[in-house]
Amino acid sequence: MIATSLLHEYAAWFVGNVEDYALQTDEGRYYRVGSPLTWEVLQAHLSGRVTVGTYLLSSDDTCRFAVFDDDTTDGLLRLRALADELARVGIRSCVESSRRGGHLWVPLVEPVPAWAVRAWLLPFCPPGVEFYPKQATRGTGVGALIRLPLGVHRLSGQRYPFVSWQAMQMVTIPLDLPTVLAWLEANGANAAPDLRALSPVTADDGGDVQTHNTLQYPGPLYTSSGTTRTYGTIQDWCRAHDPLAVIGRYVELNERGMGCCPFGWHHAAGVDRHPSLWVYRPHGNDLCCWYCHTWGRGGSLFDFFRYYYGLDARTLWLRLLAGQAI
Repeated sequence: MIATSLLHEYAAWFVGNVEDYALQTDEGRYYRVGSPLTWEVLQAHLSGRVTVGTYLLSSDDTCRFAVFDDDTTDGLLRLRALADELARVGIRSCVESSRRGGHLWVPLVEPVPAWAVRAWLLPFCPPGVEFYPKQATRGTGVGALIRLPLGVHRLSGQRYPFVSWQAMQMVTIPLDLPTVLAWLEANGANAAPDLRALSPVTADDGGDVQTHNTLQYPGPLYTSSGTTRTYGTIQDWCRAHDPLAVIGRYVELNERGMGCCPFGWHHAAGVDRHPSLWVYRPHGNDLCCWYCHTWGRGGSLFDFFRYYYGLDARTLWLRLLAGQAI
């Protein structure tokens, strides 16, 4: 039996939404439980009886950590390089091995709005690596989930440790909870940067810089017809455009919205020869409008252009505001 004090520490590092969770099946998939996460369930996860996936976003759309997920064969080495890059700018992280590649966790001292976490850390994400949180808001759902560390992966039957590098050699951290928690404490967590720096909207009257609950750069945006429209947020911009019409200028789509994915790095020989990109109109408040079945990943219209042009979110938005047509 694991002491409750240790479970509290573990949850503070890794549990996102305490109001809901998911369980992994023997096939490696997850199903939503729909009830609060309990200490008994965490006990069962750490003892190997079940495997829990945690939803990153709490009900107020904040999160306590971010995760970079690299499923490639050299994923651990790529994550190590990413960890070094983050460390150079003062961001602490820790690498967890996984069945394929690994996870790079970026722990936070306190909950931070998901939009701010994405604005802060997503520009560091290398091509082909998944970034969590995947959404700035849960909307009507629960958002994306990540497997809690130290449990048993149901498909492989294995536990996967955290790793570090000493004298150029990879060293595994023992799968003992007190040891892992002590190692995490020594490694430390991150205070988020000033939210005003992530949303640099300055009052026209020369007053104080304003903060918002979403990434915002108000200003004119020029459409392909040359007319000017003003959008307060990236979300507003996404909602104002028909993704089928816009993406259809870059990808030939059939009547079902299917076309060849232009993001070649996750296709054999760099080319999608069998149409795997599905473009559709968002439902409700959701901004997602495309999905690559081969990649297993999709996103908003803004995300599409981020990948298409290889730009971080801030650079793309500023270019759009500067008048670059789409």
